[in-house]
Amino acid sequence: MPRKGTIALITDFATVDGYVGAMKGRIKSLAPRVEVIDITHQIEPFNLRQAAFCLQNSYPYFPDKTVFVVVVDPGVGTSRRGMVIKSSQHYFIGPDNGVFSFVFQREGCRSYAISLDAFHEEIADTFHGRDVFAPLAAKLACGKDILPFLEPLQDPVSFLNSPRQIDDNQLMLEVLHTDHFGNLILNFSKSDWILRGANEDLTVVAGQHRISGIQKTFGEVAAGETLITWDSTGFLQLAVNMGNAAKELNIHSGEKVRLEL
Repeated sequence: MPRKGTIALITDFATVDGYVGAMKGRIKSLAPRVEVIDITHQIEPFNLRQAAFCLQNSYPYFPDKTVFVVVVDPGVGTSRRGMVIKSSQHYFIGPDNGVFSFVFQREGCRSYAISLDAFHEEIADTFHGRDVFAPLAAKLACGKDILPFLEPLQDPVSFLNSPRQIDDNQLMLEVLHTDHFGNLILNFSKSDWILRGANEDLTVVAGQHRISGIQKTFGEVAAGETLITWDSTGFLQLAVNMGNAAKELNIHSGEKVRLEL
């Protein structure tokens, strides 16, 4: 009897149009015993960074050999590649457009491009989630060989940039993600911080705002006050206690702030 695997889904499909149901139906028709878990289908349409951040927040806590299918795919049907990633513990399937950026950063991975020529069924140009990613996920979750569908991939797409050195005491950082609460997650990790001396009194300059000192948690400052803290995955973030830092500072994903060490 085929083993019972786990497939976890992240999409920007919402749940009103039946697209999620079509993917689940395709998976279950090929792998009836596989457990399918919805991480979220509420990613903002086309928001690759949000999808990538949602994935990195959730995947480390799943059982070994879970197959993660991420479908936020504004380039579906174009020359963008579909891909499969194998890490030491998990599999990841989706478009090669940056949604797996944090996986590449955190894991030792082998990456493969999906060859559409290997599929014998009809593939809709606008729904690779149902016709390409779901069938491959079902095969993987059952322990079946999918190598005939794959080709080696050497240059996967990532939107992650390292902090840029301005001078001995300053770095230019980028807002990786703005979460549901308006917290601004920056491309500066605890390992970056330790490497540069672990200064608790650092300052982030965001537009006309200067925020100094790393706080342990939001409640260390008064309600409405802006602060610097670490997010739950180890990235530096700007936040407002019981408020919205993105609105307060008028800064959003992809924009730059300056770090003074």
